Amino acid sequence: MSEKEYVRKQKEDRPVVAICYDFDKTLSPDDMQAQGYIQSVGYDIPEFWKKSNILAAENEMDQNLAYMYLMKQEAEGKVLFTRRKLAEYGANVKLFPGVEQWFERIRKYGKEQGVIVEHYIISSGLKEMIEGTSVAR
Repeated sequence: MSEKEYVRKQKEDRPVVAICYDFDKTLSPDDMQAQGYIQSVGYDIPEFWKKSNILAAENEMDQNLAYMYLMKQEAEGKVLFTRRKLAEYGANVKLFPGVEQWFERIRKYGKEQGVIVEHYIISSGLKEMIEGTSVAR
């Protein structure tokens, strides 16, 4: 066992509690890409994911990188593929009921309990789309 003493991280003399979330199907009922983007490049949703999975398998690619590559490739000549445009798609992503109030409610509860609550989204989705959602801040 290590001889180093564990030191609990604190801010403003209070302990910090971090809550981490996935995005798709955790904060939102569906994949973020399937809420406008896939349709904008002329695919139906199952067709896009099938093509993405085939691309990954045939090229020994990570599935997440394959769908991102396909998103960019399919955008050519159809839609802009910019940070700003992806954030606009993100602004239309539907969230589960109560998600928009959740973060502040839990932060407030944590404060009442004497801790600082920090929320983090850990996702293999597109950061630019997540940043466009109503809960990004």
